[in-house]
Amino acid sequence: MIAGVIEGFYGPPWSFAERAACLDRIAEWGGNWYVWAPKSEPRHRELWNEPFTADEIDGFATLATRTSVRISIGLTPGSEATSTEVAAKLKPIVDAGAHGITLCFDDLPALGAGRRQREIANDIASRFATEVWLVPTHYTGSERSPYLDELCAGLDPRILVMWTGAHVVNDRITAQDARGRTDATGGRRPLVWDNTPVNDALMSEALHLGPYTGREAELRDIIAGVLINPMEFAGASMPTVCSALAWCAGRDHRAAWNEYVDAPGWRRLAEATAFPDDEHWPGARPTREWWAEVATMESHDPAVGPWANAAREGAALVLRALDLAESPPSDPQHRAMAIIGLAIAWRSWRRSSVLVFGAGPRLRPVLGNDSTGRFTWDRASFQDSSSLVDDVVGRVIDSF
Repeated sequence: MIAGVIEGFYGPPWSFAERAACLDRIAEWGGNWYVWAPKSEPRHRELWNEPFTADEIDGFATLATRTSVRISIGLTPGSEATSTEVAAKLKPIVDAGAHGITLCFDDLPALGAGRRQREIANDIASRFATEVWLVPTHYTGSERSPYLDELCAGLDPRILVMWTGAHVVNDRITAQDARGRTDATGGRRPLVWDNTPVNDALMSEALHLGPYTGREAELRDIIAGVLINPMEFAGASMPTVCSALAWCAGRDHRAAWNEYVDAPGWRRLAEATAFPDDEHWPGARPTREWWAEVATMESHDPAVGPWANAAREGAALVLRALDLAESPPSDPQHRAMAIIGLAIAWRSWRRSSVLVFGAGPRLRPVLGNDSTGRFTWDRASFQDSSSLVDDVVGRVIDSF
């Protein structure tokens, strides 16, 4: 089973040092693939026809021989691209040792290019002795579409067609969903591009440090594999990657996550940045001890500093509110000033640019594709909720 990471997010790409560290982790945890496909990397998408630099080729060559993990290089060819141009762009990378090619036709405006994409993919598969995978423009849901019919009719059976699940981002992916997708693509087992823990674009205010959950065990018998799309924060993506690779191998994915987050001290930050439906949510009424641990937790990764700072400040605010509720000043004026001071600090904290303790509004692309391949709205894309801090501080202020 294919199991690994696809660096496929929008935003600042990883460095080659971060990619090398990720490959080491993938190998350690039993994975076997890494895909380079960062949307904001110019020579992947915007300047797709511009040759890779010498440094990039050297970097890919180093990655290809670093571990047992195989690497695939992603490319989003332009609307006028020919297979000859695509092959010329990719040949130096294949010669440098890349084990696969991923043709990324996702997030493109046209759904009438199925035939052209099929012809490019077939030609690339015939030119290179590597794995060739394809990300279609219609990449979610289990519906057939004219585009998918045109793409898959005559597509080389060796080429895997990728799929994100019922939606662009998913709380659950079921075996029934996967069977429907298999039928919609002419019997091809889907290769899952799993948009977790990614937090790009609409989701940039949230941080996802939780275990890999909501994927039915039966999926492993239906799909070709799973590639995890991480966050731009390479180190902070590892808790979910660790758990996902355990799931792929049939191991206890929650136990793998527990072991990982306890070792470097990620647990409290993971809980503080969770949402109420998450498996690692700390509950509606955390203990004072829990708040105290969050208030004093260390942040091991500067990249997630905004969330760690917001969590520590929010936890300190809760402790301040609890202290006021338990020992209010006896003098009415002192008591009034203490409440006003708490309210001012609460107002300031609520203006944070990141989401912690389950705060909303939370916006995610929980979008599907209909029978024409066009995106459809799902109400789960927008969720509003108060934070645990709001619940505690608001309750304390109301008590006066």
